[in-house]
Amino acid sequence: MPHIRLTACLAVVALLATACVGEPRDGREPVVVGVGSTAEQHVLASLTVAALASEEIPTEVREELGTTVGLRREATNGRIDLFWDYTGAAWALGLGEQAPPADPEESWKRVRQADRRNGLLWLEASAADATFALFVRSDAIPGDGNATMSWLAGELSGAERSLCADPDFLLRPGGLDALAGEYAIDLARVPRRPTGEAEAIAAVEEERCFAGLATATSGAARLSDLAPVADDLGVLPAFVAAPVVRAESPADVTEVAEALEPVARGLDTQTLARINAQYEGGGDLEELAEQFLEEVAAD
Repeated sequence: MPHIRLTACLAVVALLATACVGEPRDGREPVVVGVGSTAEQHVLASLTVAALASEEIPTEVREELGTTVGLRREATNGRIDLFWDYTGAAWALGLGEQAPPADPEESWKRVRQADRRNGLLWLEASAADATFALFVRSDAIPGDGNATMSWLAGELSGAERSLCADPDFLLRPGGLDALAGEYAIDLARVPRRPTGEAEAIAAVEEERCFAGLATATSGAARLSDLAPVADDLGVLPAFVAAPVVRAESPADVTEVAEALEPVARGLDTQTLARINAQYEGGGDLEELAEQFLEEVAAD
């Protein structure tokens, strides 16, 4: 599953776990928001809590719940009411299905339908797709700014430029081999270095690798002034971010869905990446969430 391997700031975690707990209104139980163990999950949780607070919906936050598997387990066991998940991750890791769809809408429709039997209700999806992406230095992209995989394929094959990527992506079916097949990349001419995401970003920034693998919403890549390369043939699976509600929980009410609709509507891949970068660059989560909601309200 694509994810940003970063340790969440303990001070921010403490803030989320305390300041974001509201008093029940009219005897209402708080909505328990689950948060995974990535910087992006903390960003999404902060946006969620702020949106619910704006409608006077009380919340409680439970953080550091791992990846998709951990979040889903907590929800199906009744310990959290609401969390953000990624369609491709839910399809492959949560539901155990093969070949996550590349089309974002199809990806969301499939998991929404399949997860009903698990008591997990997918709300309206955002346009933020946290799929894998290859990043290059901003000063390496073509003069027309059209950085696509079709362009990168030629660069990698023609100049024997190195690629840094997660070992699993380099070796498993449907990873690099899928890109190579669709984009006619001559892998025999591509030096490959197995690295984690953080090392891949650093290697590209320092010109030790020409391209590196990260998530399309990576804040760290943006902070390093790296540019994502567009998957113009739509090969990689969609990992669309969307809020998921546990059925018959305090979150399973119309006003929660309505409160989160502006968040989903306002988030696309670039916007989520920007907020991730602001947070990872030292920004205050509460202030970033308030700023985002103000921007959405002004549109």
